[in-house]
Amino acid sequence: MTEPPKIYLIDGSSYLYRAFYAIGRLTNVQGMPTQAVYGFLQMIRKIIGQERPTYLAVLFDAKGPTFRHELYQAYKANRPAMPDDLVVQIPYIKEISRCYGLPILEQEGVEADDLIATLARKAEKDGYEVVIVSGDKDLMQLISPKIRMWDTMKDQVFDLKAVQERFGTEPAKIVDIMGLSGDNSDNVPGVPGIGEKTAVKLIQTYGSLDKVLDPAVPVTPPKLKEKLLQYQDQARLSRTLVTLNDAVPLNISWEDIRLKPPDPKRLREIFQELGFKKFLEELGDAGNGEKASSLDYRGVTHWEELVAFVKGIQKAGRLSLDLETTSADPHQAEIVGVSLAYEEGRAVYVPVGHRYLGAPTQLPLDKVLALLKETVEDPAVEKIGQNLKYEWIILNRHGIHYQGPLFDTMIASYLLNPSRRTHNLNQIALDYLNRRLIAYKEVVGSGSKALNFSQVPLEQAVAYAAEDAEATLACRLRLGPLLEKEGLEDLFLRIEMPLVPVLARMEMHGVRLDAAVLADFSKEVEGRLKELEERIYTLAGERFNINSSQQLGAILFEKLKLPQGKKTKGRTRFSTDAEVLKELSLHHPVAAEVWNYRTLSKLKSTYLDALPKLILPRTGRLHTSFNQTVTATGRLSSSDPNLQNIPVRTEEGRRIRQAFIPEPGWTLVSADYSQIELRILAHYSEDETLVAAFLQGEDIHARTAAELFNCPQEAVTPDMRRQAKVINFGIIYGMSAYGLSKELGISTRQAQEMIDRYFLKYQGVRRYIEETLAEARRLGCVTTLFNRRRHIEDIKSANRAVRQFAERTAINTPIQGTAADLIKLAMIRIDERLRQERMGSRMILQVHDELVFEVPPGESDRLKGMIREIMEGVMTLKVPLLVQISEGDNWADLK
Repeated sequence: MTEPPKIYLIDGSSYLYRAFYAIGRLTNVQGMPTQAVYGFLQMIRKIIGQERPTYLAVLFDAKGPTFRHELYQAYKANRPAMPDDLVVQIPYIKEISRCYGLPILEQEGVEADDLIATLARKAEKDGYEVVIVSGDKDLMQLISPKIRMWDTMKDQVFDLKAVQERFGTEPAKIVDIMGLSGDNSDNVPGVPGIGEKTAVKLIQTYGSLDKVLDPAVPVTPPKLKEKLLQYQDQARLSRTLVTLNDAVPLNISWEDIRLKPPDPKRLREIFQELGFKKFLEELGDAGNGEKASSLDYRGVTHWEELVAFVKGIQKAGRLSLDLETTSADPHQAEIVGVSLAYEEGRAVYVPVGHRYLGAPTQLPLDKVLALLKETVEDPAVEKIGQNLKYEWIILNRHGIHYQGPLFDTMIASYLLNPSRRTHNLNQIALDYLNRRLIAYKEVVGSGSKALNFSQVPLEQAVAYAAEDAEATLACRLRLGPLLEKEGLEDLFLRIEMPLVPVLARMEMHGVRLDAAVLADFSKEVEGRLKELEERIYTLAGERFNINSSQQLGAILFEKLKLPQGKKTKGRTRFSTDAEVLKELSLHHPVAAEVWNYRTLSKLKSTYLDALPKLILPRTGRLHTSFNQTVTATGRLSSSDPNLQNIPVRTEEGRRIRQAFIPEPGWTLVSADYSQIELRILAHYSEDETLVAAFLQGEDIHARTAAELFNCPQEAVTPDMRRQAKVINFGIIYGMSAYGLSKELGISTRQAQEMIDRYFLKYQGVRRYIEETLAEARRLGCVTTLFNRRRHIEDIKSANRAVRQFAERTAINTPIQGTAADLIKLAMIRIDERLRQERMGSRMILQVHDELVFEVPPGESDRLKGMIREIMEGVMTLKVPLLVQISEGDNWADLK
């Protein structure tokens, strides 16, 4: 016997709200929120994929009042207006539904629940089984032997048995229960003081709402009966409000809601616009607007063909170049092949180092590079790349030096959307070309079986490598006009592109490390760790694995009964992170010792033991990478290894910095912007007190302390100055009273009073903050003095904590971002002067506001003068920029 056909009715209005609030903030490349669309899409794909439905409809509430509003004017009056971030997503949700072939039903003056009720009862009568896709308990009154409810977000199915388990009664009595308990979400009043639990018990006991409200039926306790009689009209009204109308006039047949074939071409367009990479990949080539047949990718193994292609590059005046190599480390990578493109849709791959059985004869690397050298060094030819710095370093090692205009698609994508985490070529091509590129792992494999690119067969290598160069060029053609349109072209051409070779040279220089210093310190730390272990075991009363969070938690919370704080991310156990350990240190010394143990252990593994292993044998130096596309504020970051995170204020950090040394006979020079963010705050805010303090060369923290504590500067104590310093820098980061209280060890009330006094004295700063937040709410973004832009997506979030974080970000970004732009500009000018004057000094490190140089004998004074001139004069602000310069035999001595 065949099963009766099923009809799926999706509660669209309910799901779009649930998806919006259940999923963390998602945005596309333009910063438009997309989480509701994403969650809704997951739901319909799950239904279509798992259930293979024949009949399906999505039902939405239509705008305007319904009969319920006529019965009760306060119906749903408690609901806030739909968030703007959700409003903009609804058209996409409906369009995607149509593209999947899902009929959409909505009717003026009728709620989606009533449409669902009408269709469900009609289908039941016509012999169909019905699956209502929703999590709304209002719809449970419809459940019957042929009607079920499926909550896809919780993957729960509600049938007659489930209703009985939850309410202890049949579905038809749910409206009686809600007549008593009301429904807060729809502002249905019910009877005051009666919740769902009491309502269920009353209906179970007396059978119906009418019986409960019957004056002749005794209900205990008597006071409850009095309340029921007092609010009996309200209870009956509430029952009417929650009872679904299953007789809405509808002129549709079941064929009208038959699932139709999807429209993959339109889906691809929408997914590309929304940045849904996962769904685009699952679409595959269906609906792909870029047909493979329109792309001309060739492998070049004949000299004449390569010469002809290079002539085309020179004529076009642009070159997209991508290297395939043996390593992601540009200081060690060997070239396997070169990809070239100068027009969209066409590219070549020149293999020079493929080494596998049966590999074809390839052109010699030195001959290929000699031919390319003239073009790469031609200032009239624009050089295009994805992460250009990588190719810059490798070709520089081979004696080829980039000249002329540069365009890095990774950096262009980053400037357009700095909050995005990834700016790889595959993602950029999806965003701007609507194309899915071949992934690297599809060519070489992954894990232990991954091939070196030199082992990849040439046919596969051509398809992958030529595509990289051509797609990069195609992205450049899309991104260039967008940068101009968004007012970002000047920042791109004036700062970010000129910075690429500066950072490349810094990375190539590297830093010299005294491995013996770190080895000695590592042994010392190892001894201290063993002593700490024994102290921890003694305090805990037993031996255990200190590195196991689970075992540590058992000691702290079960054995020692210390206060339990926040839970881990999975909510499975209580956290033992650094913040928790610091709190627990107030209750038991073992927590402090564990914190010390972890800190030392991390120091040993991250720096003392790891850094010497990263010294490149060829150079004898450490080569970090400086990243332009990681932080949302525009600051540079450092990786492989991260040299910006070495502790500054601790003795251990100082000991590590002692290992960073210059060449024999040379010295290190440090140039550090003094209080640059506070000076930028003074410029932005034009606060009279702040500006005057900097113009007069005062100690700004002592000045603030004097203002806060209402005393002469001479009377300011070190502790008063310390507190003022915390507030000065805390204001930049939007620090709350709670945060300040934690930092200073005072009450929240005292902290708020201190913040209030600060703003009373620095009213210009208050005005700057208020105006910045107003602009962020109006435009959805903030900018630096150089027009670097950061979208502040959550500035209007209904979630208070999320909104406050967004507000702190809005306050800080223009200041921190401007500081980042200033030092980048200074780096460009210093590098240019060093090369113009043929000096031996080299810039080797940047740590936020600090630059470190390695200086040969006899150049120190000249370099210091040059640094001060450039860094202090890089831009004219309303207050002077000040640079502190120091010199020493190692990095620690520079502080």
